[in-house]
Amino acid sequence: MKKSDELKKAVDELTAKVEAAQQAENYAEAGKLADELTAAVNQYKAAKAMEDAELSAFAKEAAPVKPAPVVADAAMKNRIFNKLVLGRALNEAEAEVYNANRKAFDAPGTPGQVEATPNKGGYLVPEEQMAILWEMRRAYSNLRDYCNYFSVSKPTGKFPTLGAANGKLISFEEITTINKEDFTFGQVTFEVTDYGDIIPVSNQLIADADVSIISIIGRRLARMAANTENDAILSLISSTLTTPTTITTWKQLAKALNVTLDRAFYQDARIFTNQDGFQVMAEWTDAQSRPLLVPDVAAPDTYRFRGKEIVVIPNGVLASSEASGSTPAYAPIYVGNMADFVSFFERQGVEIATSTEFMFDKYATALRAVARFGVAAVDTSALIALQVALS
Repeated sequence: MKKSDELKKAVDELTAKVEAAQQAENYAEAGKLADELTAAVNQYKAAKAMEDAELSAFAKEAAPVKPAPVVADAAMKNRIFNKLVLGRALNEAEAEVYNANRKAFDAPGTPGQVEATPNKGGYLVPEEQMAILWEMRRAYSNLRDYCNYFSVSKPTGKFPTLGAANGKLISFEEITTINKEDFTFGQVTFEVTDYGDIIPVSNQLIADADVSIISIIGRRLARMAANTENDAILSLISSTLTTPTTITTWKQLAKALNVTLDRAFYQDARIFTNQDGFQVMAEWTDAQSRPLLVPDVAAPDTYRFRGKEIVVIPNGVLASSEASGSTPAYAPIYVGNMADFVSFFERQGVEIATSTEFMFDKYATALRAVARFGVAAVDTSALIALQVALS
C-alpha cells in the first residue's frame, strides 16, 4: 500500500473520532484530536505530492521522444514537385520530407494529384513556382492588369453589380414619411474556360534531378497565356462595341474623352490603342508644333494624352483594319475605364501533367500545361470605341 493511502486512512479515522467527541460534547478530547487530525492531513498532503512528482518524472522518462518535425525549404518542395510530375524516384531526404508532409503534397492545389495515375496525373503548380510564373507573365503586355480581377473556386457562377445611381435624395419635413426609392441590382454571369498547351522536352534536358519544370515551360506558357487572355478581353470588347466612331484630329479624341465618355469613368480613364494608332497620335502637334503626347516622368516608356495614360497593344494582338478600295485602313482606339467594363475571372492554379508515351517516337517527355479563366462584360458604357485613319 502506498504511504499516501495509509495516511489517508488515518485521516479518515481521526475525522470520525473528532465528530464523535463533538457529538458527545467532550470538547477537550475533540480539541486534542483536532490537532492530531491537522498534523495527519499535512503528512498526507506531503506524501501525495511526493508520489505525484515521482510518477510525473517516470512518465517523462518512459514516454517516447517525438521526432522533430521535418521542415523543407522552397527549393526542396519544388524539387519534390518536379519529381512527382516526372515520375522520378525521390532520394532519402526528399522521401523523408514527402512522407512527413504527404497530406500537404497530395491535397489538390498544394500541389496535388488531380488524376489517378501518379506518373500520368495532373499536378497543380505550388505557390513558390506560381510566383515565378506570374513574374514571367508580367514581362509581356497583359490587359488583365487593367480589368477587374476575381479569383474564383467554381467554373461558373453569378455575382451582383450595382445599377445606375442617378437618383437624388428627396427633402422632407419634420415628422413626415421619408421618400422610398427602388434600387435595382444587376447580375453578371461568368464561365471559366480551360486553355492548354503541350510542350515537348527532351529527356536529356530533364535528366538532371534538380530540373525546374517552370524554367522549361514558364516563359512559353507565360507568353501564350498573356496572348490568350488579351485575345479574350479584346474579343469581348470588340463584340460589344461594334460601331466605332471615326476621328481624324486630336481635338476629336479630346472631345470623346471630355464629353462622350461618362464622367463617372473619367478619373481612371485610359486610352488603349495599337502600335499604328500610337504612331498617328505621336505625330499630332499643337499650334506651336509641339507634340501632344507627353512622356510620363515616373515611367519614361509611357506616354500620356491630356494626362491620361496611353496603353499600347502590339499590332499582332490588336490589329488595324485592312484598306479596301477607297476605304482606308483604321487603327482602333478605346477610351475609358477597362476595369468597369471587363471583369476577369480566374480559377487559381496552373495544372501540369506529363506523358512519355505521347512522344514515343522521340526521346522526349510531353508536358501539358492548362490554365483556366473567363471574362464578362459588366458596364458597357465604361469604354467608347473610336478609330483613326492610317495615312
